Amino acid sequence: MKLKILGAGREVGRSSFLLDFGEKILLDRGVKFHQKEIHYPMPVHTNIKAAIISHAHMDHSGDLPEFFVKSSAISFMTQATFDLSEILWRDTIKIAKIEGTQLRYSSDEIKKTEGFTFPISYRKKIHVSDHCSMEFFDAGHILGSAITKLWIKNKSLVYTGDFKIDETRLFKGADTRIGKTNYLIIESTYGDREHPRRRKTEKEFIESVQGTLDNGGFALVPAFAVGRSQEIIDILYEYKIDAPIYYDGMGQKAAMVSLKHKELLKDPKFLAKALNSAKWVKGGNRNKIIKKPCIIVTSAGMLEGGPIIWYLKHLYNDPKTKIFLTGYQVEHTNGRRLLDRKELMLDGEKVKVACQAEKYDFSAHASQGELLELVRKLEPEFVVCVHGDPDVMDVFQEELSALGFKSAAPKNGEELTLKE
Repeated sequence: MKLKILGAGREVGRSSFLLDFGEKILLDRGVKFHQKEIHYPMPVHTNIKAAIISHAHMDHSGDLPEFFVKSSAISFMTQATFDLSEILWRDTIKIAKIEGTQLRYSSDEIKKTEGFTFPISYRKKIHVSDHCSMEFFDAGHILGSAITKLWIKNKSLVYTGDFKIDETRLFKGADTRIGKTNYLIIESTYGDREHPRRRKTEKEFIESVQGTLDNGGFALVPAFAVGRSQEIIDILYEYKIDAPIYYDGMGQKAAMVSLKHKELLKDPKFLAKALNSAKWVKGGNRNKIIKKPCIIVTSAGMLEGGPIIWYLKHLYNDPKTKIFLTGYQVEHTNGRRLLDRKELMLDGEKVKVACQAEKYDFSAHASQGELLELVRKLEPEFVVCVHGDPDVMDVFQEELSALGFKSAAPKNGEELTLKE
């Protein structure tokens, strides 16, 4: 049995892995966005039996429609993952047209993807082929996210995708009643550190938002459209900040999908109230919003496109305004550039930023402790570390070795042989 790394090898983003045991299974098909460019995973030059998508974030699902330009394989994901992915795919087409970016798929491929997608629920074992069966387990990361367990001949393999064991504001946390496995492919995004206590982070965030408003500034909260933006609205509603809260961007559509799948949420009634309390923005209203201090929650979370760019162009030179980064900032993105060098790329021009910027850890990824907890629970013979920065993965592998687990952190293009 062979595993080829097509993306997310010693990097964060564009996850894609090819499993070959005579038949071929594709695990995720993601992309990376950087300054109006799309970075794709390595191409697939073989017939695929099935594609399995762990969740809707574009770095895991973004290139799936392009895969269906030529392929007619079956695709497996949860219904919530498809509903969210479709929104993101169609939005990508729209943005690509506006920015003149060459995209490898069209709406026709999205329709084909839907036709070849077989939605499955958690904890429902199904046959992929005569030699392979699979089961999804709730990953606790975002709506519909899944940890995949495969049974291949006499061996089992677990692919985590992105996961979170601890409860978050929106979700109860990953279902780790997976059973032991021979092989584990595990995300390593935070393999070198722990997350701060959630309540403490929330209070610090709220205090800083309130301080920004009291000082006459705007609180800009760029957040991932799927998951994070809904969580931020939820937090702001609970702490009852006395200021207008505007909700802009693609997160609005993702919020509607979330409420459609209420059974996957920890407290859908509270989230519905929170979302209803916010002022939902339509594009033409933005000039009116920046007349007096307020909170603006909008996409995109790494400042790479989306409505946040419009707000940045108008407010980056205002020293009273503060940008609240609430998620992981991939290297070379605008968000990382802002944190590291206090500058942004706007319309292709590098600008120094006068407004303030802070980062808060509201991560929906597993911390090092959660990663190791899952490894200990599954007791794999071999661990394949993916989806992490190289220095982080090195630390994580040292921790695995100290616990007696054998591991590898392969690069893109590398192929591993797993014993059948």
